[in-house]
Order: sequence, then structure tokens, then C-alpha cells
Amino acid sequence: MNSALPGYPDLGPDDLILSHFSLGRFRPFEERVRAAAEAGFAAMGFYIGDYQRLRAEGAKDADLRAILDHHGMRVVEIEALRGWSATGKDLDAYLEAEQQVFTMSDALGPGHHVQVIGPYTGTLDDAAQAFAGVCDRAAEHGLAAAIEFLPEMTNIPDAATAMQIVTRAGRTNGGICLDSWHHFRGANDDDMLRAIPAERIFTVQFDDGPRQRVDPDYYTDCTLYREVPGDGDFDLTGFLRLVAEMGVRLPLSVEVMSVGLQDHPAREIARRLADATRAVVTAAEPGRRQ
Repeated sequence: MNSALPGYPDLGPDDLILSHFSLGRFRPFEERVRAAAEAGFAAMGFYIGDYQRLRAEGAKDADLRAILDHHGMRVVEIEALRGWSATGKDLDAYLEAEQQVFTMSDALGPGHHVQVIGPYTGTLDDAAQAFAGVCDRAAEHGLAAAIEFLPEMTNIPDAATAMQIVTRAGRTNGGICLDSWHHFRGANDDDMLRAIPAERIFTVQFDDGPRQRVDPDYYTDCTLYREVPGDGDFDLTGFLRLVAEMGVRLPLSVEVMSVGLQDHPAREIARRLADATRAVVTAAEPGRRQ
């Protein structure tokens, strides 16, 4: 069995990844890839649902790979696995969906990580055992598995809970997806993040938001009202400095799901996100004032 490690072999903190949902759930694949490449993103994320749509419409893996190769782009972040702690017939359905994720990674990657979303069923030990199984199967495809904690929407509401599952699972390719939205909108506890070993954070998703919710429903708020880095009220410079102090040296995955952006051309969205993120990164560098 291959061992998937958290680090990227050739990407670092100066690189950016364009997360899939920044350009909406469904777009023409070439438009998505071209926009990421032209804006200077080093890599991109991709949603299994969009891959399934493309395949159902007749796209072949070789065609999708050719588009990636033409633009010098690759898929490193895969969205997402849900239902991973299921049992019985639900487990059979989950394993079928999981295999499609691995098929996509083999065809378009190799991916770096697949994001794992709650809720889980049973106890924390049950969740850890199920997550260990995800990690073992992912490792066979060179993938890491990153739990994304989601306040209110799941029973993995914060980094501490996610880390308990990761620790109990005990797999080297099992870790955490740290999304700035879920940190600030959730526990907003810097010490909770500091308690996570740097090597257990596999990906950092980056986005801004207003101080107060636009919509009282958490899911609606986080999928429609995120803001371009620097345009909102989150202390993103402080967040970046904290992550750096922790020893995390990863590219930022820019994930801005915004009703205000979704109707704009893909290349315009990608360029704006790239430029804005780089400006916030520069502001967070030592010696610069916030």
C-alpha cells in the first residue's frame, strides 16, 4: 500500500489553488481550467459531481486530461466524500461513490487530497474506524484524506473534534482541512488551531466574510455570501500569521462561494481572487502593518 503524505512535492505557501466552488458548481471544463491557468493558479480543485456530469454527457477521461495538460493545470483537491461512516446498504452506496472519487483522481490527478465531510454516525471511535478505512483505501491511490470541520451543519463542528477523529484513526495520510470561514464562523479559537500539529493540516482554504451573517441558515450563508479575501471583516492577516507560526507551509486554496460573483466570467472571477489573495498574503508578511 502506498503512503500518501500531507506535503505537496512542488507547491508551497507562495502558490495558490483555485478551489472548485469558487467558479460555481457546474461550468464548462475548459473554461474552468483556462481561467485558473491564466490567473496564475498553480493547481485547481474539482468536484466529483461535476466530473460525473461531464462523463454522463460523453466526455472521456483522455479529453479532460488533454485540457489540463494543454493549460499546464492539474487537479490536486477533490470535493468531497460524505456518508463515509455509513453501514449496511448505505455503506455499499457510499463505497461506490468513493470509488468514483478514486477513479477521477487516477484519471485527472494524481490528486493530493480528498475532503471528507461529516456528519458521522455512532461514536467518535466509530467515526475514527470509518475514517481509517477511508484513509487506507485512499492511500492505494496516492491520496490523503482531509476532514473539513463544519459548524452547525455537522457533528464535526470544530478543529478539536476533527483532530480527535484523525488521532484515533492513526493514519499518516489522515488530516485536517482548515477553512478560514469555518474557523471564524465557528469556534474562532486560535488555541484550538495551535493544538493541531502542523503536519496534520493538509490543506488551507481561504475566503473572507462579513462580521455578521447575511442569512441565519449556516449552509446558505457559507455557500452564497462569502467574500473576496480582503473585502470582508475576517482577520485574514492574523489568520495567515497564525498558520505560519504553527509551521504550516502549504499553498492556499481559494474558495469563495458568492452570489455576487457567480454570474461573472470565469476568468474575471479567477483573476480577482488571485490578485486579492496575493494582496492579503503580502499584507500578512512580517514587518508589514495590517
